[in-house]
Amino acid sequence: MNKRLKKEDVNLLQGLVLTALFFEGRSDLSPSSLAEQFKTSRGNMSHILSHLEYKGWVKRVLDPKDARKFFIELKPEGKKKALTLIKVYDQIQNHFEKELGSAACQKAASMILKLADTGATIF
Repeated sequence: MNKRLKKEDVNLLQGLVLTALFFEGRSDLSPSSLAEQFKTSRGNMSHILSHLEYKGWVKRVLDPKDARKFFIELKPEGKKKALTLIKVYDQIQNHFEKELGSAACQKAASMILKLADTGATIF
């Protein structure tokens, strides 16, 4: 999986953040809210967003109501990359289902979600 994502110049979490921004379709997501959603630190999210911004896929936009805050907006190139990543994730899922079987994949995903709900650190 990492080898395939490396071809797209992202790691797993960077790609997931980019695709989440695509699916949300909103321009009012803050780095703090993204960190909370992905259960990571604000520092880690800042690092992720800096990488995505350096690649030209997202931009930081100041909050017009509060100059101390900013939001993350997906740029057109970021939308293209997100669409590519969606296909990559679909291929990865198909590979896992082919190798492990659909039921085993669903069971593993369910277990990971249960662990995440308890606040356990998975990785």
